[in-house]
Order: sequence, then structure tokens, then C-alpha cells
Amino acid sequence: MAGSVLLHSEFTGSQSLPLLAVITVAAAGTAVLLGLAIGAFVQRQSRPYLLIVAALAALLGRSTVAGLTITGLFSPAEHHFLEHGLDVVLVALVIAAVHHSRTASQETDFNP
Repeated sequence: MAGSVLLHSEFTGSQSLPLLAVITVAAAGTAVLLGLAIGAFVQRQSRPYLLIVAALAALLGRSTVAGLTITGLFSPAEHHFLEHGLDVVLVALVIAAVHHSRTASQETDFNP
């Protein structure tokens, strides 16, 4: 299997339909979560909620990149760069949200 990448699909043509279906379901689920997160952010108007919205947008971006790669818009190299770059962004945003929430809750704790 020269030229193959471990755990990555090399589906093309009609073989990519099941993979495209899975990516579509993942993107739809992520879009629903993103919509709910946006609604929560509009209600709460806080930085952690905004960071979670951005993280879910990055997750939706991953599905978009995967779908566009299957359709041939991105090369495998571009796919890996974009997808793993979005992984870094997603992790950084979630860590920032958790960090901000923990430091904000420590500042507002009332200890008589």
C-alpha cells in the first residue's frame, strides 16, 4: 500500500458516497449544535460561550474541508493542513473557554 496514509480514506467516485453521507450527517449534527451554541451565546453574552461557538464553527469547518476534499476541491496535502490546523484551533478555543470559566468563577466566589 505505497502512498497510502494510515487511517485515511482513499475513496473516489461512487465509493466515496458512504463517506460523504457520514460527513453530511456529522456536518448536520454540528450545525445543529452550533445553532444551539449561538442561541446560548445570545442569551448569556459571555466570553466562554463565544469561545465555544467558535470551537463548534471550527468543528463544522472540519466537516466542510472533508466534504470538499471528497469532491476534489482540496488535495490530500491541503486537506491535512486545513483539517489538522482546525484541530489546533478547536482545542485552543475549548481550553481558552475552560480556562476563562475557571478563572472567572474563582474571581466571583464569595467566601465569608
